[in-house]
Amino acid sequence: MKTWSAIVLSGGTNKRFGSDKSVALLHGLTLLENVLTFIPKEVKTVIVGKDVFEEPPLGGPVAGIARGLQEIDSEFVAVTAVDMPYGASLFAHLLDAIENDAAMPSDEQGFRQPLCGIYRRTSLLAAIEKLGNPHGQSMRALCDLLVIDHVPVDSRALIDIDTPEDLISAQSSPRIT
Repeated sequence: MKTWSAIVLSGGTNKRFGSDKSVALLHGLTLLENVLTFIPKEVKTVIVGKDVFEEPPLGGPVAGIARGLQEIDSEFVAVTAVDMPYGASLFAHLLDAIENDAAMPSDEQGFRQPLCGIYRRTSLLAAIEKLGNPHGQSMRALCDLLVIDHVPVDSRALIDIDTPEDLISAQSSPRIT
């Protein structure tokens, strides 16, 4: 059995959204609550931007992941962003599929989503160390240092809410359960 923990990235400036996305409501639940409904209660979950904070603040997703990793010692780490309310629904599938450093969902167009992936903790730590200071580093640069298994998925699970218009659009779609 593969042991795993989860990092939920909930910080950021929320510039395009205009307010704290984590508390925006989608189908009667906050975006954070939507994410957490797909993570089993027994799985250690660290919410970066709520439970822990990166120093200096606003360092981006790689800095948030680096900070979250300080709280985790499991073999595998699931990473998701709070603005992807259904991404965590894919974690069991990705955990089954991982063979290399990471498993990421790919939509019908082949776009992979690194902020909805399962990573080997040791591989993620090694890649972050190679990058140096994680503040301001891109997810693309991090992923370039990993061997990634691409897992085809239904793109509805990869909905990404960056703007109020995205939230309105998501409200008109059925909730993924």
